[in-house]
Amino acid sequence: MGWPLSWEGTLVLALFALAYVLFALREEKKTLVAGVLGGLAIGLSLLGGFIPLSPGGACEIFGYHPIGSPWSVCSINGFVEWDTLGLLVGLFILAAVLSQLDFFRYVAIRLARSSGGRPLPLFLTLSVLSFALSAFINSITVMVVLAALTLELSRELKLDPIPFLLAEISCSNVGGAATFVGDPPNVILATYFHLSFTDFLLYAGPLALGALGVTLTLFALRYRSEFRSEKARSVRQLTAVAPPPALDRKRLPWALGAFALTLGLLAFNASLPPSVGEIGLLGGALGLVVAGRSQAWKVLRAVDWEVLLFFLFLFLLVGGLEATGVIRLIASGIADAGGGNALLTASLLLWVLGLLSSVVDNVPLAAAAAPLILTLHQTQGLPVQSLVYATAVGTDVGGNGTPIGASANVVGLGIARRAGVTISWSRYLKEAFPIMVASLAAANLILLLYH
Repeated sequence: MGWPLSWEGTLVLALFALAYVLFALREEKKTLVAGVLGGLAIGLSLLGGFIPLSPGGACEIFGYHPIGSPWSVCSINGFVEWDTLGLLVGLFILAAVLSQLDFFRYVAIRLARSSGGRPLPLFLTLSVLSFALSAFINSITVMVVLAALTLELSRELKLDPIPFLLAEISCSNVGGAATFVGDPPNVILATYFHLSFTDFLLYAGPLALGALGVTLTLFALRYRSEFRSEKARSVRQLTAVAPPPALDRKRLPWALGAFALTLGLLAFNASLPPSVGEIGLLGGALGLVVAGRSQAWKVLRAVDWEVLLFFLFLFLLVGGLEATGVIRLIASGIADAGGGNALLTASLLLWVLGLLSSVVDNVPLAAAAAPLILTLHQTQGLPVQSLVYATAVGTDVGGNGTPIGASANVVGLGIARRAGVTISWSRYLKEAFPIMVASLAAANLILLLYH
């Protein structure tokens, strides 16, 4: 049997592998690397005829066609997830406005005082909060708020923010696996198979809770010595922490109102015309109005435009894999390896898609998995639900494996970097990847109960 990929697909796969090596070796150049290699991947897809050289081809790459939105530019969605980029812009703006109004510092000092400055209770509180919020709110939103809050809290108590940030990122992705609305793959799979919110919560929720228990336990054990050594210092530091800042009673309610409106629209997005990205941009526009003309440029300068560019280029790089059939080939390989056994196939989906989600955006993975699951159901009689929930949990939890495995990772680490806190690829992989593997194992054990 010959090599199943075309030469273009093989080269795109090689470019993808090269990109990840360079991301790890030259972190400061990752946006440039993603831009160059993403452009080459799309170029090879065009050269091989996988994407037509026509206006239709441009739509296949850059198309904007959100469900229910009146602002569609093309009849299809392209490889670039414009909704993600629009949501990020809006949330970055709102977070910058709230930061300028000292909201995060105020909450951080209140939280520090209520915990007595003890690192472990703070760690558990923030991690569980990240999980709970991400089950109902987009993980990007959760990490924008929690990362800013954690950095302020760590600054006040002289704590190392890295343990808190790594756990929050991991718990955010695990929380996203628990419900219909928790993460984009869940929405794709649930709508494709017409599953209800309750169905998803009852079946995927226990898998996510199992992964959460392992994640929290292993992170707490990993950092127990650091928390113990920091405890006395942070408790002493609490006495030196200044009182909470006086809040701007005039502008802060409007800023919080804009943020609450954005969250409300996101929560009911399934039944409202605007897309997720359009809601984010609306929230950002309201944030700029609250900031006023004098502060608007300062707010815009606080937006991490480099993270947005990196996302754009990464979408193009993954789009090359999608266009040349690499992702479809992986999906069909899982079906062949499953051999018609429901538990084995569900476990393979959990592990293979989970590990792939550490390096590939989980949206195209879920999109490729949906028709595969339907085919397995129709041809081999395998139950849809167990395959769907294994896929959703695998793609969501697996994103914890690398610094760019999920949007929450890129956003959280990007906010930390702009504040002067850098988490290297080597440290992230050393500390988060093994815990991600253990979390998938816990979810797989719970999956056994369904068979």
